[in-house]
Amino acid sequence: MIDAYIGLLVLWPVAAGLACLVLRAPALRSMLVMATAAVLAAAAVGLATQAPLTASPAFLASATALHVAQAASFLFPVYFLLMGLKEKHPLVIVFALLQLGLAAFGEFGLAAPAEVKTAVVCDGLSLALVLVVSLVGSLISIFALPYMKHHEEHLHLKTSRQPQFFMILLAFLGFMNGLALSNNLHVFSAFYEATTLCSFLLIGHDQTADAKKSGLRALWMNSMGGVFLHAGILLIQKQHGIADIQALVSPALWTGTTLLPLALIAMAACVKAAQLPFQAWLLGAMVAPTPVSALLHSSTMVKVGVFVCLRLAPVFEGTSTGRVLTLAGAFTFLAASALALGQSNAKKILAYSTAANLGLIIACAGIGTPVAIAAGVVLMVIHACTKGLLFLCVGDMEQTIGSRDLEDLRGMIATSPVTALAASAGSMAMVLPPLGMLVGKWAALEAAAASPVSMVMMAVGSALGVVCWVRFTGTLMSGVSMGSKADPAAHTSSLSTGPILTMLAGAVGLGMAAPWLNAMLLPAGVGNALGGGWGLMPPLFITAMLAWIVGIKVLGRQSQAKLATPYIGGLPSKEAGSFVGALGRNWTLSEGNEYATEFFGEPKLTKLAGVVAVALLLALVGGALI
Repeated sequence: MIDAYIGLLVLWPVAAGLACLVLRAPALRSMLVMATAAVLAAAAVGLATQAPLTASPAFLASATALHVAQAASFLFPVYFLLMGLKEKHPLVIVFALLQLGLAAFGEFGLAAPAEVKTAVVCDGLSLALVLVVSLVGSLISIFALPYMKHHEEHLHLKTSRQPQFFMILLAFLGFMNGLALSNNLHVFSAFYEATTLCSFLLIGHDQTADAKKSGLRALWMNSMGGVFLHAGILLIQKQHGIADIQALVSPALWTGTTLLPLALIAMAACVKAAQLPFQAWLLGAMVAPTPVSALLHSSTMVKVGVFVCLRLAPVFEGTSTGRVLTLAGAFTFLAASALALGQSNAKKILAYSTAANLGLIIACAGIGTPVAIAAGVVLMVIHACTKGLLFLCVGDMEQTIGSRDLEDLRGMIATSPVTALAASAGSMAMVLPPLGMLVGKWAALEAAAASPVSMVMMAVGSALGVVCWVRFTGTLMSGVSMGSKADPAAHTSSLSTGPILTMLAGAVGLGMAAPWLNAMLLPAGVGNALGGGWGLMPPLFITAMLAWIVGIKVLGRQSQAKLATPYIGGLPSKEAGSFVGALGRNWTLSEGNEYATEFFGEPKLTKLAGVVAVALLLALVGGALI
């Protein structure tokens, strides 16, 4: 059965994607997407019943799989090079050529690594990513069915591009599952580059000028990450002659040797995880249809980065490389949380929040202790479900009112109550006790006790996140804005409602289970020691839920009330929404949140944060050389 489960997780989505391309009827495409979601969910749960395990499924352990991986190390850079030449993009060209050079050196200039006897390893970390991809990714794919129909109607397309879209979307899920389960560095690398290709194609899907520009930015940045990854793998091959990932993460292997190869791989992971200063590619991905943003931010692309760092975490414990990685992750958590606070674009808020929370997970990986790794895995799983929920909600609200600006989303509780309540619950799950993100942050702070600077940055970043999400929720749940674009007749599609409510149940359910998930991932002695402090979680959870229900009922009543015009202390004006103020001047009445752009504005803060982030990443690589 192991072979069957892994075959379904990796090969079925790719085959279903190809079928979507060939069978272009909308009804058949919907059936294929629904069937893929069911197959992935069943196979992931089936695999969970067998984990932890080591196995060698025929198709991943075969010589053919290795030959395909070797061919991919050349084919992907060649394709990237052709795209760079076509679009005359020098950075894409440079990094594609560097990847080709490294591939040639690895193939012809180095001795082949020792054979990897175990092709697949499914431990707690791998299983967590497989479940995230197969469950959250499948729900996003189902949400995409009605969304893309409305999206193309809005664009007035004469020929639908949905067959290509769903082919890439579904294949992406298969590639991610392959990446999560691979125990061979070269097979892992092939799946890694496949995710770069999928993200490039999905971000540029609409083929507008902005979409093409953002897609190329994602391509060159992630190709640069590919250069770091290949360089690290080749150094491992030269230094140790192995390609076995499980052997690689043994601290004993690195005793007395440089950690430069792992530092380079960590750099590649930081690019994939959109850590500062590489956050631009993820922000640019917002031009893509919302299912793409949800997939990249929650269950696929960015999770590659944190997965890699968590996989390497045991080696980082107590090393200077690990300490610098912790600082870099904690700094991104702080800086990206501050940048999120200065945004009014709802998708940008979610994007910066994603980069921030991934930074926190990478900081956990740098610490490398069992407590930190467990906290990182819990944060990875719960962030995927919660952030996927928020992206689906924002996308649904955007299609309802035609705007993603937070000021235009004021009073959505009256227009789209289901979506607004789900978004509010998701945003509160990011910060309120006793749900999972807070539990994960609590465990991360405990693990960071030996690093006061990182601990302070985590604490301040968490405080900024609270302000950001409270503002987000308050806006959605407030009375209708004077300039609201909401259409009272608008409603959420039933196909959209299902994934949103399922994701909501997952976010809340996993949040409640977070302490026990954390304890399960820890060694017995450590888990028992921490578990005693979490015995208060059930009553705290029940109390919090009751408070949520009361608060939602109160806000729901408030949202139905008509807002009175505020007293403005001036003479009335003939123009609606304005008044005559000092010196007889006509003033327009406006309302909105305070974004404190003088402190949290993007232009200045991005430059400053970018300089610090570059310095930390240079220290990450430089420190490994010492």
